Amino acid sequence: MNKNKTIDLDNLDVDELRAITENAQQLITQKQHQRLYDAYMQFEKIAEDSNSTIEEILKAGEKLEKKRSIKYRNTDNHQETWTGRGRKPTWLVDALAAGRDLEDFAV
Repeated sequence: MNKNKTIDLDNLDVDELRAITENAQQLITQKQHQRLYDAYMQFEKIAEDSNSTIEEILKAGEKLEKKRSIKYRNTDNHQETWTGRGRKPTWLVDALAAGRDLEDFAV
């Protein structure tokens, strides 16, 4: 990026400023689309190199993320879990107040 190029916006009228704004917004949109397209092409190559489809990779990633994100599980009710982020769930707050340790619930 050439930082030495500056436009004296003070000398432009309202129509010229609007035109610059519209052109800049169009360019931003184009660059965002190009960035996504480039990422998609890289993703497609990774899928091809691993003899997989993009859908298979995404599905595997969802399963891994789901397993990885659970950090604590209620020992009395395995359906109740906590990722360790945000407010502690009531079942964990109650257990900790009753003298249990957080490590007792670690997955």
